[in-house]
Amino acid sequence: MRILAILRHPFYAGTYGFPLHRSGKKNPLTGVAEGGKWFVPPDELPVLIRDRLPAYITWEQYLANQEQLQQNRALKGSRGAPRRGEALLAGLVVCEKCGHHMSTRYPGDKKPSYQCHEYYTEAMAGLPEPCGRIAAATLDDLVAREVLRALEPAALELSLRASDDVEHNRQRLHEQWHLRLERVRQEAARAERQYQLAEPENRLVARTLEARWEETLKRQRQEEEEYDRFLAQQPATLSPAERQRIRALSENITQLWDDAGTSVIDRKQIVRCVVERVMIAVDRTSELNNVTIVWQGGMTTSYQLARPVMSFEQLKDYRRLTERIRELHAAGLHHVQIAETLNREGAVPPRRRGVFTKSGIGDLIRRLGLAGELFRKDLLQRNEWWIPDLARELGVIAVKVHYWVKRGWIHYRRTPTGKHLIVWADEGELLRLRKLAGKKSSWFAAKHPELVIPKKRRAK
Repeated sequence: MRILAILRHPFYAGTYGFPLHRSGKKNPLTGVAEGGKWFVPPDELPVLIRDRLPAYITWEQYLANQEQLQQNRALKGSRGAPRRGEALLAGLVVCEKCGHHMSTRYPGDKKPSYQCHEYYTEAMAGLPEPCGRIAAATLDDLVAREVLRALEPAALELSLRASDDVEHNRQRLHEQWHLRLERVRQEAARAERQYQLAEPENRLVARTLEARWEETLKRQRQEEEEYDRFLAQQPATLSPAERQRIRALSENITQLWDDAGTSVIDRKQIVRCVVERVMIAVDRTSELNNVTIVWQGGMTTSYQLARPVMSFEQLKDYRRLTERIRELHAAGLHHVQIAETLNREGAVPPRRRGVFTKSGIGDLIRRLGLAGELFRKDLLQRNEWWIPDLARELGVIAVKVHYWVKRGWIHYRRTPTGKHLIVWADEGELLRLRKLAGKKSSWFAAKHPELVIPKKRRAK
């Protein structure tokens, strides 16, 4: 709090201001004080006298610091300071529909996402539907790729700057070591002078001063040994091999970005150095969304981003996908073969994860009206059943009905392709089959012809 008070005080920039604090007025309805402010912004100060005091920084730097402090606050409309969260663009994503910052959500153990709440919180007029949300990983990958591409031309400059920074930090550490050694040497010299000035007859004083002198000499030797070990590990200047390693890392920015030693906060700070904000208009009806990256300096670049969606109808190439499925189905391919063909051709299912599967293709084929012969009602004649439906009607498993078909205890026919079976059972047959199903043993049922011999079926 003391550091914040110093940074916010106009004295820091040589300016007198009054009053710095504003008291709030209590609302009689809510009982809450409103309108108060601990540090009033410079443009709201009633009294502001520039160049009144010796300044530590310029007025322009002071105003830039106030803006940075405001943006570092984790409040609505602020970018916030980089934190350890997984989302790379927290505080930088802006909804293009309403112009407000999109908040970062971490729903339980799920992946983070960017979501705009303005439609719900302010009920903004003119918005026919909520602004929407997007998975953070989808947008982060796009921006990270473009940031690395933008930094590639500056690889040489980065390597030179990094080498200078590392050498400067090492020199600073060596200066600190020199100060530590100088201090311990001065203490040892002072202890020696005190011992030499002691009178010989004062033996007790002399022994105390001698022990103190010996202690400072031990500490001096310990500090010098530690400095020698530090000097062996980190010389004051960089070796040619170290400079080459730094240059190689700077030239391969992608490797440096993906390195385990690069933290999430480091990546966020790198992005904020080159990106001012990222604007996106989430289209809830399509997987394609327009993204605009506003770079530092004002330049903008636009992209089309494919985000994960929930349904096939939201895919950009849904029509081409359905046409291809119709072609493969007409060619006689089974569900597994259709899924393998689509995966081989690079088609992507909804959610943009995984691959097409047999069950997924089966669901889509039924929705397209391309279902095979199984369970088609138009293939059934009067009193005909699909085996699973008849088994459900009789309260038995489908395997038992298949066993009856195999033994000839029930009338059946095959579908036009011959792949599936259709059984026949009118009211009388249903009564017989229920009695047959009640027998615990098929061997015992075979001893009763009235249960196992089906009645003659009339021709059509």
